[in-house]
Amino acid sequence: MPRISHGEIPSLERLADAQGGTRRINRTAKVPFDFAVIQEPTPFGYLFPELQTPETLLASSRQTRDGLIDLGMTMREPEDDSTPDSATPSAYTYLGQFIDHDITFEAKSDSLATLDDPDLEPLSLETITDQLKNGRTPSLDLDNVYYKPAPRIASRLRVGVVAPNGNRPPNKDIANDLPRRPPSTDKENDRAALIGDFRNDENLIIAQLHVAFLRAHNAIAGRGRTFDEARSLLRQHYQWLVIKDFLNRIADPEIVNSILLNGNQVFRPPLDQLFMPLEFSVAAYRYGHSMVRPQYNVNLNFSGPSAATLQDLFTLTAVSGRLRKFDTLPEDWIIEWRNFLDEGSNRAREIDTRLTGGLFDLQAFGKEMPREARLPVRNLLRGYLLRLPTGQAIARALGLPVMTPREIEAVAASVSDEQLAAVRACNFSQRTPLWYYILAESANRLSSVLGPVGSTIVAEVLIGLIRNSKDSILRERNWRPTLGATPGRFTLRDLLKLGGVL
Repeated sequence: MPRISHGEIPSLERLADAQGGTRRINRTAKVPFDFAVIQEPTPFGYLFPELQTPETLLASSRQTRDGLIDLGMTMREPEDDSTPDSATPSAYTYLGQFIDHDITFEAKSDSLATLDDPDLEPLSLETITDQLKNGRTPSLDLDNVYYKPAPRIASRLRVGVVAPNGNRPPNKDIANDLPRRPPSTDKENDRAALIGDFRNDENLIIAQLHVAFLRAHNAIAGRGRTFDEARSLLRQHYQWLVIKDFLNRIADPEIVNSILLNGNQVFRPPLDQLFMPLEFSVAAYRYGHSMVRPQYNVNLNFSGPSAATLQDLFTLTAVSGRLRKFDTLPEDWIIEWRNFLDEGSNRAREIDTRLTGGLFDLQAFGKEMPREARLPVRNLLRGYLLRLPTGQAIARALGLPVMTPREIEAVAASVSDEQLAAVRACNFSQRTPLWYYILAESANRLSSVLGPVGSTIVAEVLIGLIRNSKDSILRERNWRPTLGATPGRFTLRDLLKLGGVL
């Protein structure tokens, strides 16, 4: 079955090919469930379609394309690791990635454009509308956990076991890996995780978080709930922790609370016309790239001088690595989640206009990435390609304070002279790419959370999606959580405790 590597934008053709591969497996494999990849694709769209004008978009020119590449190439942390940490525990960096995999999976034709084209121009609105599709349900319903091929055993979900190699962290059992296919000479199926979204096996932290959700479902089912009852209850508690815990960690709590109390003001699609906003998926929600650390204290085996690198995290998976030649995750790499929560040493980086070197320098197939494929460059070029309005245009449309050119340039100067020069070269301080603007807005405020534009887009979309989700707690009067340590409260810590991994 074809795999789609980390960072790749899959085509509709490749997704169809992958679906065909799962159908072939269905006919031959003796398993009590069917495989699938996605349901019918859903559309992308714009929060502000009225901003599709030359005045509110980046200028369409080779100079703009080259300037975005130059700007992206300056967005790298210094080698001396002097970048300050935020107050946000690192678990929320990867919870954000988990949420992303629940709601968005871009599927576009390979023929639309190539980012290394020196004459790259924004796609037409017709092309974006007709050909750009989302391979996930745009709602917070945990389809990345429950969607096939996730295997079930009666009312429970199957959890994988770790490979014994000594030094298992204390108080950890063997059921701490994703369920996997056996080793195979077929690299596409070799130890592949049997989960609803294969991307949740692209790095160790998100894979271990997925295990926690599997185990949390099983803990609920173990209390006498049917599969459907356990799924519904876990969905609702997940929605609660997204609103009450996650959003208040990464966005302005006043903006979050205002949207909850007064209703969505920007993202209000009818239930039968739900779509994924490009301002969210291509710009605002990519804030998390700047929060990734270069190293993590994973457990007592890998901390301090032996802390895990990003390369380690990607190697210990089947999608991005090869599990270090083990059949399943080696037991000495089970995460100790206390290191990733408030009391732990792993703090997320501040949201700013630079990425850690390990993420900036990610390689594909052991080869250095071309400039156009570097993560910050790709984010900027794709915002240009997909016709995202400038940050200033979005701020004005939202009725929010607009960053001045001096403020934009001050943020750039705080990173390097090279970034300041790149911002000035194409007048990006006055017409700023949306992704860069959102990062700069947070950096300008010297806070650990998104600024007004970033907070509004992220909170409007996530809350709007929850309003339209299966088992939505926002359509049920006075819904309150019951599965946490404290009645009426449920956080990521409670989810991890429910799953027995904390």
